[in-house]
Amino acid sequence: MEYDILVNKEHLLNKDYVPENLVITDNNENNFHHYKDPTLKPMVVDIVYKAFLELQKEALKNGYVIIIDSGYRSSYYQEVIWNNIVKEKGIEYAQKYVMPPTSSEHQTGLAFDIAYLYNDTFIDDVKSTDKEFLWLKENAYKFGFILRYPLDKEYITGINFEPWHFRYVGVELSTYLYQENMCLEEYHLLKRKKL
Repeated sequence: MEYDILVNKEHLLNKDYVPENLVITDNNENNFHHYKDPTLKPMVVDIVYKAFLELQKEALKNGYVIIIDSGYRSSYYQEVIWNNIVKEKGIEYAQKYVMPPTSSEHQTGLAFDIAYLYNDTFIDDVKSTDKEFLWLKENAYKFGFILRYPLDKEYITGINFEPWHFRYVGVELSTYLYQENMCLEEYHLLKRKKL
């Protein structure tokens, strides 16, 4: 698998695509909001999990307990999420905050949403001012991860700022994107121009 793969509303996956080497990260339910399915566990591709464990260990040294809250989602489960959000909040809201099926990075097994421990409870209501997020924003690249939907890149990514959503691209690319303050769409645009 190419770790720099671009998946968004213009670059879709096959609806039946399932990544190889998925591993369960823990026994929490891999759910989105209240669409509960106890059979779903957070999973990511094995190399992503290995890198995340290194990040998690370093975060712990700094006093932050961070977990993968939501990882791989099939296109079918993403469709459930999409349809429910559209029904509850309308199409305009959904287009800003949720990827339609086959356009979600979660389907690649390379992306995940985080949660962290607060008063003995894991919370997934991640905010840009949270100390855990601020640490991740400045350190995740060292382990091969990028903040996928940054605050200042919404006009490029087409998705509102998501301080909880991180994506594995490998250390070389994550370091480059961090140093150049680029999102994945900008990198792919530059890559196409060079061809």
